[in-house]
Amino acid sequence: MKLQTLYNDYIRFQFNLPLQPAHGDLMAYGRYEDGSADLFFTAHPEETFSGWMAELRPKDPYYGSKPDWKPTLAENFEKLDVYDEMILYYLLFTLNSTLSINTYNTYSDMNDLMKKYSFLQLSHLHDISRLNDDQKQQLRDFFFFFYLYAHPVNEETLYACSFHQQRLIHTQTGISLEDYFAAYYDHYTSHRDNYTEQIVISAEEIQACKKLTLSLLHVIEGRSSKLIMPSTTSLKPAIELINDVDGMLKMYADSPSAFFQIIRDLLGDITSDVTIEAMAGTNTVTDGDLSANADPLRVAAGDTLEESRSYRDHCFTVLLQNYASYILFFDFNEIRVLLDAFQDTPEKCSLILSKMFTDTIFLQKMMRQQQIDLAQYPEVTRFFNEKAMQWYL
Repeated sequence: MKLQTLYNDYIRFQFNLPLQPAHGDLMAYGRYEDGSADLFFTAHPEETFSGWMAELRPKDPYYGSKPDWKPTLAENFEKLDVYDEMILYYLLFTLNSTLSINTYNTYSDMNDLMKKYSFLQLSHLHDISRLNDDQKQQLRDFFFFFYLYAHPVNEETLYACSFHQQRLIHTQTGISLEDYFAAYYDHYTSHRDNYTEQIVISAEEIQACKKLTLSLLHVIEGRSSKLIMPSTTSLKPAIELINDVDGMLKMYADSPSAFFQIIRDLLGDITSDVTIEAMAGTNTVTDGDLSANADPLRVAAGDTLEESRSYRDHCFTVLLQNYASYILFFDFNEIRVLLDAFQDTPEKCSLILSKMFTDTIFLQKMMRQQQIDLAQYPEVTRFFNEKAMQWYL
C-alpha cells in the first residue's frame, strides 16, 4: 500500500469520514474498545504494525548489573553498544506508531496532535520554495524535536539523532537510521525460525513492515513526496492551504484579508459565550457537545456526514498552527495583523488566539527560543480565555 493511501485511511478512520473500499493489503485499521485505533495485520488480527516487535525489545542495560551481552546487530554495526540498541529500538517504535490513533485523555490528545502535525509538516518542508534553506532547517529541527517529544520519548532518545543533509544519523555511532532499520527487519526475516515464540507474523509481513517503516522515515527526512490531507467539498479552500504551504504564504503576503476570510469561513457563526468556551477549551467538538444551530465550525456549504465536525475542527486547528509555524515563527509581530483583522469580532478573536496558544505548546517553545515576552503584547493577552490565561499569565 502506498503511504499516501494509508495516510488517507488514517485520516478517515480518525475523524469518522466515509472509508474507501478495502485495498486488499496485508494491514488494515481496526479500533480498540477505548476508541483508539491501530494498523492490524489482516492475517493476524491480534498483532499490529506498531506492536509486533514488543517481544523483541532489548534487555534494559540500565536495569541490574553491568550488561554482559552484545546487541543483536553487533556484527552489522561495530560501534553499536547495548545502550545505543535500546535507543534505536525506541526510535523504531516511535516511527512505527506514527499512524496509530490514541485517544486516552486530554494530555494524550495534545501529544497525538503535535506528533502527527509535526510529521505532516516534515513531509512538506523540502518542497516549500518561499522559505530559504536556513528557515527550513530551523523548522525541520523544531518539528523533529516535537515529533519525538510528543511521542513521548526519554531525554536520551530525544537528542540521539541529527540530520546529515537529508539523512537521519544516530549521532553517537554515526549509523544511519535507514541502514539500521533495514538491517533490523532483514535480520528477523532471515532468522524468523529462531524467534517463533516472539514473532507471530510471516516473513512477508516483516518485509512489508520494513517498507512502511522506511517510507515513514523518508517522510521525516524530506526524501518522499509530501503527504496531503484528504479534501471534502465544504473544506476545500482550507485544505488547499494546508496542503500547499507555498500557496498559504503567497496568499498571506499578497492579501492577509483573503487568508483571514478562510479562517472566518471555518468559524461560521458563533452564537454564545458557551460556544466560544467549548471550542477554545478543547481539541475536538463532538456531536454531543453542541446543538446544530450553535456549531462554531459550521461552513457555508452545510454539514454533511463527510464533513464531520471533528474533521472541520482538526482542519481549523492545523491551519491556525500553520499560521503560528510559518508566519509567527519568523515574525511574532505579525500577530497584530490577525488582531486587526478580527478586532470587530472579539468573540472570534478570543477563540482563535486561545486555540492557537493552547491546542499545542508550539508557541510556548517558540517564544522561549526567541525570548518573546507576552507581557509586551497586552493587546493579545486581553483576548485569552481562562485556559490560556492559566497557561501564560
